[in-house]
Amino acid sequence: MRPNRQQNGSISGRAVAVLIILIGVAGAMAFYRAHTTPRAAWLGLTSTFSGSNASPLAANQISALSELDREQETLADRVAPAVVAINVVAHTAPAGRGGGPGGGDSGLPPDNPLSQFFGQFGGQMPHRPQFEQGLGSGIIISPDGYIVTNNHVVQDATNIQVTLLDKRTFVGAKIIGTDTLTDLAVIKIDATGLPNLPWGDSHLLKQGDNVFAIGNPFQLNFTVTRGIISGKGRIPRDRSDARAPGDYLQTDAAINPGNSGGPLVDIRGEVVGVNAFIYTSTGSFSGEAFAIPSEIAKPVSATLITKGKVVRGYLGITIEDLTPDLAPFFKLPPAATGAVVTSTTPGEPGAKSGLREGDVIESLDGNKINGATELQLATGAVSPGSPVKLGISRDGQPTTLTVTLGSAPQDENQPTANPKTAPTGGVQLGLNLETLTPDIRDQLQLPEGTTGVMIE
Repeated sequence: MRPNRQQNGSISGRAVAVLIILIGVAGAMAFYRAHTTPRAAWLGLTSTFSGSNASPLAANQISALSELDREQETLADRVAPAVVAINVVAHTAPAGRGGGPGGGDSGLPPDNPLSQFFGQFGGQMPHRPQFEQGLGSGIIISPDGYIVTNNHVVQDATNIQVTLLDKRTFVGAKIIGTDTLTDLAVIKIDATGLPNLPWGDSHLLKQGDNVFAIGNPFQLNFTVTRGIISGKGRIPRDRSDARAPGDYLQTDAAINPGNSGGPLVDIRGEVVGVNAFIYTSTGSFSGEAFAIPSEIAKPVSATLITKGKVVRGYLGITIEDLTPDLAPFFKLPPAATGAVVTSTTPGEPGAKSGLREGDVIESLDGNKINGATELQLATGAVSPGSPVKLGISRDGQPTTLTVTLGSAPQDENQPTANPKTAPTGGVQLGLNLETLTPDIRDQLQLPEGTTGVMIE
């Protein structure tokens, strides 16, 4: 069959038309690309293909939420400049000898800023001193550079570096004083005119009150979290010393490793607690965080600044709260308050004064005692060697005993870290030195008979 020339001509014409259209589209796209920015193209696409025609909520519909945002921003702007990041180099136990890498459990709490580093040097030079690095937080409490933090943040530190929100860094911060019982410490940097925070009154806090935590979790410096006061008067599960505070604040504000030593503030931006530890099975925040209340942190910090350590008045007794359930057993009304003496230590001030097991201490020097924590704080605020009058109830009958307070052996043996007492004359080398003992000589694998000092 011979081809139809008219049909072939028609097909050829269509092909030319399609080719012209394709050339036109390609040219238009090239022109569009040459004269349109990526952002404009994106906006054009979203305008063309977005199916939503909804508008945001009007300002008058969310005025309360907007105002809350502004107030929280104001609070963060006020508090954050007075919070610092603390980088620590610490001298730890030698590996393979217990208490450090290669020696089993480090013995540090899960939120200790150093605990995350334990084990990373395992197997290296197992008999030499180890140095670890960690990160914590601190609170500037005076314009001349006094900073409150946790004792476990700076414990065994050989070098402390402090970084402010404005990026200023201070190397070689001085330890003014530490208190292991409350896990508090005060350090100082050489600066003036620093932003600082006032102390608040933790007594006034109630369950449900809003609080904010600011610190440096996981090296995410100056992080702000919000929560409420979940509880008061919490006692740590692992408290080994009955004299240790039993009045921690519990909060659900997220606190993680690195937050230790940072502030827990109320809605006025006042420090109502010093963040200290968390309960966790993972090492991270699980909803239960704890802070040292300001009623403890404030006086302890003041004492560390003036004296370098805390030596508390000591009765030598163990106590617990008088509860409504216990009160009838001691022939007291259910509404009675005080601290019940559960045991006395022979030869210590309490026993010498005539205190007995079962006595209920209701006042100290005329000031009412509402529970065991209040009695701890009240006796701790009195200097050893001072006489105090205890108002007690014995078998339901009131009586008064005069006790001359002693000092706990742990406090007597605690070193003073206040640099004001350090010698200022003579040549200053700027070194930390330790006598080269036989044990250290063995750790350093030095020849027998070697003598001298070791530079820490």
